[in-house]
Amino acid sequence: MDSQHHTNWESIEQIAGAVRSCTRCVLAETRTNAVPGDGSPTAAVMFIGEGPGQNEDEQGLPFVGRAGKLLDSLLEQVPLQRSDVFITNVVKCRPPGNRDPEPGEVAACMPYLEAQIDLINPRVIVTLGRHSMLRFYPQGKISNDHGRIISLGSRILLPIYHPAAALRNPRLNETMVRDIKRIPEAVREGLMLQSSSREGTSQAPNEAQDQAPASQDAPSTDAAPASEHQDDSDDRDQMSLF
Repeated sequence: MDSQHHTNWESIEQIAGAVRSCTRCVLAETRTNAVPGDGSPTAAVMFIGEGPGQNEDEQGLPFVGRAGKLLDSLLEQVPLQRSDVFITNVVKCRPPGNRDPEPGEVAACMPYLEAQIDLINPRVIVTLGRHSMLRFYPQGKISNDHGRIISLGSRILLPIYHPAAALRNPRLNETMVRDIKRIPEAVREGLMLQSSSREGTSQAPNEAQDQAPASQDAPSTDAAPASEHQDDSDDRDQMSLF
């Protein structure tokens, strides 16, 4: 990650404060509240959506509407609680009418997301929906790549469908449960990647990929490193979640 834009941010709280007062793009003119993100600042798993919706804009918290309730129920399947993970979006302010963010809006917000990833240093990034996945894996296709464990440098990328997609198409519920239950496996892979990195034998990005059987794919539907070197006790603490 390019850290030149956020060298003064030393904590997740500082980033949140900067987000709440941000005027870098036109989304600041129409928001009610910016939505920096919420959860553990030392999470092993980080969830990233595309942008806040109406409920999130009103409350200043990520995934608090119907899609958020579905995400909560999915986390219980792992099992995980919101306090175990960190949840945020690519852009931190609601695009009017829930439209897709413009490239300039994404670029203006990217330093915040990069800083969050650097400070939290998650083992696994779970992208929610096609748009979020493409920010990290541009060659991907959500209908093919959902539920895949993909190496992303020293981290693991696990793309899943956006919960809003399952609200529109209930047939995706079973697929989403199956995909999100791969989180413990993804965390183990992430621990191995970071251990290899400390030993100087890390793999190139996307070199090791694992794909669920094609027969399990669901219909194509979608909604709109600061401390890389941590000791083994931290690794054990993160795996104890499962």
